[in-house]
Parts: sequence; structure tokens; C-alpha cells
Amino acid sequence: RPPASNIVADLHGGAMASIRFIPAVIMAASFILLRSRLSYAATRSAAAFVSSSTRSIPSSSAKVTAVNTKKCGPSLSSTTLQSTTTRDALDASPTSPDLDLFKVNLLTLPLPELETIIKSWGFPAFRARQINNWIFNQGVSDIDEMSDLPLKLRTVLKERATIGSLHLEIEQVSNDGTKKRAYKLHDGQMIESVLMPYEDGRRTACISSQAGCAMGCVFCATGQMGFARQLTSEEIFEQVARFASELKADGERLSNVVMMGMGEPLANYRNVIAAIRRMNEDLGIGARKITVSTVGVVPNIRKLMDEDIQVRLALSLHCATEEERTALLPANKRYGGLHELMTTIKEYITVKRQRVTFEWALIEGENDSPEVARTLGRLLKTYDIRSDMSHVNLIPLNPTGGYGGGPSGRKNVAKFVDVLEREFGISATPRMRRGIDIDAGCGQLTAANEKKKEKEAAAAVAELSKFAEPAGLPMVGVYEDDESDDYNDSSDETEPDFKESSDEPDLRHGSVVQFSIDDLAVDLDDEDGADDFIDPTYDDDFEIAEAERLIALIKGVSLQPVQKDVAPVDSLPQEVKSTSIIDEDNIRDAKKRRKKLLKFLKAINKLKDMQSNGKVLNEEQLEKVSKEKEWTL
Repeated sequence: RPPASNIVADLHGGAMASIRFIPAVIMAASFILLRSRLSYAATRSAAAFVSSSTRSIPSSSAKVTAVNTKKCGPSLSSTTLQSTTTRDALDASPTSPDLDLFKVNLLTLPLPELETIIKSWGFPAFRARQINNWIFNQGVSDIDEMSDLPLKLRTVLKERATIGSLHLEIEQVSNDGTKKRAYKLHDGQMIESVLMPYEDGRRTACISSQAGCAMGCVFCATGQMGFARQLTSEEIFEQVARFASELKADGERLSNVVMMGMGEPLANYRNVIAAIRRMNEDLGIGARKITVSTVGVVPNIRKLMDEDIQVRLALSLHCATEEERTALLPANKRYGGLHELMTTIKEYITVKRQRVTFEWALIEGENDSPEVARTLGRLLKTYDIRSDMSHVNLIPLNPTGGYGGGPSGRKNVAKFVDVLEREFGISATPRMRRGIDIDAGCGQLTAANEKKKEKEAAAAVAELSKFAEPAGLPMVGVYEDDESDDYNDSSDETEPDFKESSDEPDLRHGSVVQFSIDDLAVDLDDEDGADDFIDPTYDDDFEIAEAERLIALIKGVSLQPVQKDVAPVDSLPQEVKSTSIIDEDNIRDAKKRRKKLLKFLKAINKLKDMQSNGKVLNEEQLEKVSKEKEWTL
């Protein structure tokens, strides 16, 4: 590989510039060839190289970038590059699930890219079409079942590829046949998908577009949990592809898709549109069978007007007045309010010539009365939205733990429908509640799973608390005296004894003792760190002078002891005589004595301050104050 400097052409170098430019062209061509002929071995080698190169970097900052063939985009040139902050995936064994990050995702990889990869592995391109047929037409989810593939290719596929990257964490099946799934993504985030069967033969998938949601709708379980991240177009598409493949295996087909799962689809516009195009082109789901729901992201509703795909639009309206909608859906104000939204919807209908669905979550006692229905009807008439170009989808509220409202009763629903249809000519349909017994509403399964984890954690804490000491027993501690065992207390310097009587037990370093804390106790290790001899701070000139004296003592000279009323440090006595403190043990002992000295002087000053503020000291504290002179000599 040429040095990096050779990549930059020398504009003043004439022929030399051309010679230096040739290696750069070769490197660029090699890079393009590498990406177009991606192989598992190359990926593993690159991963091993990066892993060995980053072992000296802390795991919190080590970042590895690898070509994630499992989450490929519309073309190989736009293959998604994923980053991971964990070296464990690179160091994992060949059977580790972490290595799935480096495998080809057959469920989301477009056919042209799969053909390119199959050829790079040494097999003919038509094998890619066979693989696609097994997955999308036969509904196979096990590579071993692809019987018309040679054994060698099946072995390579099992080593280098996977059918799907979403990890199925939870699956619930309702009495009405509704399937609710919670998937765990590669970074641990959770998303939900629902498959709803209908008696007329329709099979509708409700798909998530974000992990969490930033819109903050107060009645929505997903809005209550907050926003985590955008889903990639591959993660959105895979939710649909899984249901489509499984239905094919049962002799059925996925007929409809609604983007009404977790997240705001139009807030993840680019990835949602890319996924929708693949649903239409790769899975054969008609564009008019795909519905995009939005809380009212006005700028992207306008962008959707210019798209060449005829998807249906559903607006989560829920309230017909500015104040009520802003209170229930905070995003209303963020995108310009109700007037801006309804004006945009009118324009959308005119441009696209499509009927728009207005979603209305019926909350008992809040927005389900005939008067509210009339307010809604007048709102649509005010903005000249024709009755044949609008439809109201009435949705009984799915209860959530974070919102106190409940679903409307059947009588209120019937009255609401009657007012819209009879007085305004607007069609309205109560949506059939599906999967209510399995928390099939948006975000409810994830929220229920989080609550379950919290309960399990609380139960574990309760179990551990059984081993805790019952209240009322005395506090027990370990007596610690870092000076007593480090140097001989028979030194010439006298240290005051603060014990009240000789009846107290003989305390030694490491003794287990019972103790209690007096209300007037003084914390000698307080926040200002005055007793830290490594980085000391001093309250007055006296402490500075005393510290200078002890430091001079350590250095081998002696200064006269400093009295409390002495002059500033500048006029301290000069050197008197040398001492014998020259070895490391004596220096360490002197430092400890200095630390202890400053600690007790600090305590005495605090006690005197307490006394001057009117607090009554006990006998032990008075005795400490009386020994101030002894400690300053």
C-alpha cells in the first residue's frame, strides 16, 4: 500500500504528479472491487485485524466499523455501515450469536446484491434466485430445507448467512388469532409487530418505524416510554418480510400493512419510504394496501405529496379543538397547530386525489359525546374536506398504565357514529378491537415486559432484604487507627489521650466494636480536605506556619514552634540546627504526625466555634479544647 502522501497529487510536480496519482487510482479501484465482491472470510479477517488493533483501547472508546451485510440498503453501494462499541462480538467464538452482525441477512438483502455475493463465493448467480424463492415464495426459514441447493452451498450459507436479524423476544397469540411480537434489535432496543387476521381473508401487519417515540401522546404506551432511535429501512422491511414468509408457508399471503406500530413513521421519513418501496416491489404488496399513520408531521406530509407511490394516509386526530389536541398530543403545537395541519390535509387530498382516514381514539367522558362528534364534523366542513374524501376510524382506547382514561362504551360509540353520518354525511367505522387479551396496542407488550422486569428486580431486592439486620440493633464497625501500627508511640513527643476513663476497652487496629454517633460529633474528615497532607488547604496563617515548620523538619532543619499569635510566615525564625530525620521511615512518621496534628487542631477550632455560637460542649469536648496549648507546642 502506498503512503498516504502519494494519494495527493503534486500540482507543481508535472510528470511526478501523474506517477503519484496512479497508486491512488489503484487503491480506489481495489476498494470498489472489495465492496462489490464481499466475502465472509474478508469480513472475518478485517474483524480480527481491528480486534487485535484495538485491544489496548478502553472498551468504552474502542469503535469498530464493519460492513454489515445483514442490513444492506437498496444497492450494494449504499450498504449500511454499522458501528459497535464492543470488542466481545469480534472475539466471540464461531458459534456465538454476536457473529450474526457479520452475516448476510437473506431476508432483507435485495436479489441483485445476493446474486453478486453468491458469485463471489464461487456459485452461479441463479442460486440466488433459488434462495429467494425458498424464503419469499415457499416460506422457508431453515437453510437445510432448501433441498435444491447443493450441500456445499447450504454449508456456506449456514456459516455466512442468516434468515433475519431480529431476535424474537416475546410472542403472544390472542383468542382471535392476533399475533403480537416483541423483537430485540442488535443494540438491545425493543420493537413490536402485530399480525391481525380477519374473517374476510385479509391479513394485516402492524409495523413499527422507531424504537420508542418522541411525539409524547399522553394516552399511548409508546409515547410514555420516550424515544430511543430510528429503525433502519431493513429493520422496518424485515418485520413485514417475516410475516409474509410465514403466511406463504401456510398457504396464505400478507394483504395489508399499516405503519401504526411503535414510533412516528413520518419522523423517520427516508427509511420508511425505502421500506415501503421494497414491500411493494419485493413482496408484491400493493401501494394502496399500505397505510402510513401520522400524528401530523406537516413538513413530511407535504413531502409525501410529491412521492410517486400511492400509499394511503391516516391522520391521528383524536381532538377537534386546538387546546384539547395540544393537551392530548403535544406534537400538535410543534408542527404549527390544528389550522396548519388541516390546511395541509386539504392540499394533500387535492394533489393526491386520495381519501384520508382520520383516526379518533374514543376515550370515555373525554371525546366520545355527540357534542364532540359535531365539533369534529364542523372542523372537516370548515376546511372544505369532502365527505367522500374522508373517513373517520373510531378506535376504542387501549388502556395503558400511564394514562387514566378508559375505552368508550358501545352506546357512546354508536351515538358518535350516528351524528357524523346522519348530520354531516361523513362515513365512520368503529375499529374492531383485536388482541385486547394480549396487550396488542402500540407499545403495550414492551411496557408490560419492562414492568415484569421491574417486578422481578423488586422481588430480588425483597429476597435479599430478608438477610439484612433488623432495625434496632446497634451499629457495628471496625476500629481503624492508621498511626498506631505504623510507628512507635514511645516517641518523645507527647500525644494527648482523649479517653474518658480507663474502663474503656483496649481498642486495637481491626477490632470490631459497637458505636453510636453523638449529635455534637465533629467530622474530622470534612469536605474541605484540610487533613489531606498530599494536597493540603489551610484556614489561617498559623496552619501555614506550622506546616512550614514540619516540612522544614522533614528536610533536615528545625524551625521554632509557632504560637497562635505569631507574626506572618514571612518573619518565621531562621534555621537553627540539623536533625536526624534523614531516612524514609522517619520522614513518613513525621508526615503522619503532622497530619494528626492538623486534624486535632482543626477539631479544636471547630469546637471553639461551636462554643462561641452558644452550643454547650460535653466534658470530652471541653477536655479537647483545654489541650490546645499542649498541641501547639
